This record gives sequence, structure tokens and C-alpha cells, in this order.
Amino acid sequence: MKNLLLILALLCTGLCNANTAATDSVVYHHQATDTTCINSLLQAAHLKGYDKPAKYIEFFARKLQKTPYATGTLEADQELLTINMSEFDCTTFVETVIALTRTALNDTADVDDFVANLRNIRYRGGVVGDYTSRLHYMSDWIADNAERGNFYEATEKFARCDYQTIKLDYISTHSRSYKPIDKDPQLLNKILEVEKKYNNYRYAYIPKKAVASPAVQQWLQSGDIVLFTTSTRGLDVMHMGIITIEHGMPYLIHASSKTRCVVCEKQSLYDYMTANSKITGLRVVRL
Repeated sequence: MKNLLLILALLCTGLCNANTAATDSVVYHHQATDTTCINSLLQAAHLKGYDKPAKYIEFFARKLQKTPYATGTLEADQELLTINMSEFDCTTFVETVIALTRTALNDTADVDDFVANLRNIRYRGGVVGDYTSRLHYMSDWIADNAERGNFYEATEKFARCDYQTIKLDYISTHSRSYKPIDKDPQLLNKILEVEKKYNNYRYAYIPKKAVASPAVQQWLQSGDIVLFTTSTRGLDVMHMGIITIEHGMPYLIHASSKTRCVVCEKQSLYDYMTANSKITGLRVVRL
């Protein structure tokens, strides 16, 4: 019995170290720092008292500027809801901003509400399961969240939108790049089932050239979430960020691998897209 208690104590010590604190299916990068940051952002937003979600989206996106860029922050031996306010990739940045916004819309909300909102956005049906319960493909992310009323896709509302059909299979055909899937054939089978739903998948997008047109630029709004479609085979979206309108022109706030932090690009949205040959267009999501 004493040996069992000692083992349990050692396990607890290993889990609750100085850098990581876990509770049930939630793990913090650094609990004190993360919760302080979340509370501070929510308090600042409460003082603004905005009446529209888009205003909160832009507010939080700007507040998080200069946060360092990092990849792989969600990867671990076990799938857990990871809270990390100290570093973002493009997806975790957007998900965090959406979760903060949905939390701020409730005046009495706190960190626990933020955690619930982030879980609800990041995972299929809002439930943390294995690695495949996370919404890896952005088309799947949009469809699942839109079905549950978390946000909606506005792409088809744009006058210059077009359609394209693709087959999503990038993860399964590059499975060795995804350690959990590479180690577990059952996870690969589950990913194949997800991909099967998006075989010959047709979706609306705004072609890159059309983004320069007044018809598109007038429809884009501060707080819009934009997802960049790609020519990469088997993949739907290669990057994402948030729109801010300055002097009547759309600009991009995003977690940038180039600048290694969250930044508002100095070049216009269209110029940013033109500089990347793999970007074919964009999709627009709104709360």
C-alpha cells in the first residue's frame, strides 16, 4: 500500500511541475501566467462594452500582437485541451481570439467559461477524445462549428466568390509527419474516415485576384476570420488570420512564421496573398 501511495505521489509531482498544470482533460502551459492573461484580457474587454462580436475579435487580436510564434504547442502523448497564452501558431491564435470573444459576450464569464469555449471550438462536437477528435482540417473545423452555431461561413455572400472541388487526404498521405497517427494505425483509420467525408468536396472561395476588387474589399469587415486556400495537393487551407480595416483597406493580423510573432502586416491583404504563390484565395468566417 505504501509503495502504491509513493508511486501515485511521484506521478502527481511529475504532472504538476513548474511549467505545466493539468486538470482533467485540460493542460496549461503555465497556469498562473495563462489564467492571469485571460482574466486581464476579459476585464479589458468588459470595460469596452462592445455590442458586436466582430469588435471583440479585432480587439483581442490587437491585444495579442507581439505574442511569440510557435508550432506544435498542442502535441503531446495524450490528447488534452491545451491552454497556452504565451505562444501561438496561426490556428491556435484564431481559436483563442474566438474563445475570448465568445466568453466576453457573457458579462459574468470567467476563465472556466473561456476553457469551455475553446474546447467547444477546437474539438469535434466540443468533446476532447483522441488525436482525431481535434478538428485538423479547416473545412471540417468550419463545418462542425457552423453546424453547432459557433460561427458561420460568409464566403458565398461575396459577389466575386467561386467554387472548387478537392479531395482532402494530406494527413493520411503524410502520416509519418503526424507522430500520433504514425504510431497508432487505429488513428490513421479514423483520419481516413474523416477524409472520406471530404472526397470531392466542393466549397466556395474568393479567388486571389478578386481580393483586389472593390466588390470584395467593401464586403470585408474588421473582425472577419479569413482562411487562405491553397494549391497544395490534398489540403484545403494553408493559413488563417483576422482582418482589420485601415483607411478603407483590409490588412491581416496573424501569427506569422516569418516575423515569429503575432503581427499586423504592413502590406495590404491582397499584397500579402500575392507574395505567396501557394495561396489560391480565401474563405471568410464570421461570428
